[in-house]
Amino acid sequence: MPKKICFAVSTLTQIESLIEFRKSKFKTTIIFIKYFLIKGFGLEWLRSLINYINKKYKTHNIKFFVDSGYDQGFGILLTYENIDYLKLKNNKIVINKVNQIAKKNKVLLNPTFDVVDLTNIKNIQKKLKIIL
Repeated sequence: MPKKICFAVSTLTQIESLIEFRKSKFKTTIIFIKYFLIKGFGLEWLRSLINYINKKYKTHNIKFFVDSGYDQGFGILLTYENIDYLKLKNNKIVINKVNQIAKKNKVLLNPTFDVVDLTNIKNIQKKLKIIL
């Protein structure tokens, strides 16, 4: 079974152009949010971004894959948000404890995805046609 593909983006216009391109051909889009974006803007920014994207694109299934780095406290806070996948780097004891919390909130911890980085690309549609 091939790995799923998720897309790393850094701006709202990149997210919108990615969804516009993928909504006619694919059922779901997985968006990867890097750790430094959330740490810089905060948890409220992520919450408002998810709400905005889900309201604007109600017919397309959009899932969020969020990186929490080595910060296990931040990872626990992210499990209570409206995300689907969480990436956490830490030792096995901490990951097992966070995984118990994630299971209760229906969040998959450390999935294996191929991440396509679209942060420095100006013409996303052209790059996506090559990849897909």
